[in-house]
Amino acid sequence: MPEWIQSVLTSKITWAIMAVVVAYLLTLVGLIIYTWWERRGAAFIQRRSGPNRRGPYGLVQAVADAVKLAVKEDVVPAGANKWLHALAPMIIMTVALTIFAVIPWSGDFVLFGETFRLQIADLNFGIIFILAISSLAVYGVALAGWASNSKYSLLGGLRAGAQMISYEISMGLAVVGLILIYNTVKLDEMILAQSGAVWHWGIFQAPLAFIIFITAIYAETNRVPFDLVEADSEIVAGFHTEYSSLRFGLFYMGEYVHMAVAAVLIVVLFFGGWQIPWAYELFGQTAYATLFPWFMFGAGLVCLVLAWDVSRPKRRLFTKGNLLFAAILICVAFGTLAAGALYLAFDVVGQVAWLAALAGVVTQVIVLVVKFLFFFWLFIWVRWTVPRFRYDQLMKLGWKVLLPLALFNIAVTSVLVLVGWL
Repeated sequence: MPEWIQSVLTSKITWAIMAVVVAYLLTLVGLIIYTWWERRGAAFIQRRSGPNRRGPYGLVQAVADAVKLAVKEDVVPAGANKWLHALAPMIIMTVALTIFAVIPWSGDFVLFGETFRLQIADLNFGIIFILAISSLAVYGVALAGWASNSKYSLLGGLRAGAQMISYEISMGLAVVGLILIYNTVKLDEMILAQSGAVWHWGIFQAPLAFIIFITAIYAETNRVPFDLVEADSEIVAGFHTEYSSLRFGLFYMGEYVHMAVAAVLIVVLFFGGWQIPWAYELFGQTAYATLFPWFMFGAGLVCLVLAWDVSRPKRRLFTKGNLLFAAILICVAFGTLAAGALYLAFDVVGQVAWLAALAGVVTQVIVLVVKFLFFFWLFIWVRWTVPRFRYDQLMKLGWKVLLPLALFNIAVTSVLVLVGWL
């Protein structure tokens, strides 16, 4: 191997940049998929077609929506505070993206005698950092409501402030229970504490904390049934009523990025992060490197099935580009199948340690992303299934149900940890 490639692979900056790439693929690039998925998911649940005209499966519709937002006129109300009106959506996006800095996308791996991890910033207080930064999002919503000089926006901003403060307390207390169990506030150590058997996952160690956390996180992201902040039947669109063009787009993007953050946190705290249950017990220390080719074979088969489906005459009836999309999927499929076959043929795990380490990292990222996608889909599923609460029910649930349950969870968890049962 050339020396310059080895120096690149053994640079911590390289792996920090790779972690940034993964984070931004799941947020800014993934936004196109998320908006499409939201619409197709809603259509599936409501037994209708959804977007299916622009591109295969209607994928290009999301791109068309983005272009539409970009070219629309940016209107600012005459009585609005222009500086704060412009600042509010920036705060929302900045807070959401900053949280990804401490997410560990893989475990430790060794390259040429040095240890690395796919993580932007390895902080000793990772979960504390997340709770602190996420609490700043309320400023963006409150500023948007006040600076717009609209009664509907102001009501949305006030609701957002009350709702976020109410549910942040319960969410933080649920995390305290996990800190007692894992005995750490570092996210990578929390994931390692969930290795081994599946019952080591946080969902089994602290089921009540999981229920409290996922309920609070839905309220934090202003998703149904907790979308009183932008309830269109009551206050038009809430805090972003007076926004248009790219500024509205930033709020729209911010909602999905917050959903992505929430889904990743659920996976990291309660579902083992990048861990596969019993992986090390069954395959040894090179478990993820050993499993890499089988993930490639699985990805190849999925691409082939999609290529067959998208090229059917029924799929091509209303859309163009299906055959091109099918050709791309077939190329990807054969590429992944070939990669898996060559990996096994050359015994990479036994013969090329550095390549096996990189393959293990890719496998861990895939595992985390698959879990993440399930919980992102859960956001969509709940939105189109559960009706919205009344505002008084929302506040009662936060203060009279979740808060006492969170305190009870801490008490029970403390006793179980003290007696050695957790």
